[in-house]
Amino acid sequence: MTESQKRKRKFRISKNWKLKKLSEMKRAEGKDEITLKPLRKGWQLHHNCLDENQYENMDNSFLCCNRKTHDFVHWLFIYYKNDVTIIDRIKKEMEEMKGANE
Repeated sequence: MTESQKRKRKFRISKNWKLKKLSEMKRAEGKDEITLKPLRKGWQLHHNCLDENQYENMDNSFLCCNRKTHDFVHWLFIYYKNDVTIIDRIKKEMEEMKGANE
């Protein structure tokens, strides 16, 4: 485990982080902010700022989400940061799938 990972783990067990997570869950009304489905056990509080030096900054914006949503957001960002039109291609595919399954 890297020093960065150790710092993150230590921070995530802190009282400040637990209070922030609870506060954000209340703000999101207990819902995954992407799917709008209820947060499940093991839900994640996603940092929008990915700068490791800002990890403990509670002033950054956050997103409450279930684990699969969290993984998806991180996966999508890998491509989105270099090509924002990926969203258009995904939307097109979703519309085609929706049409094929009506």
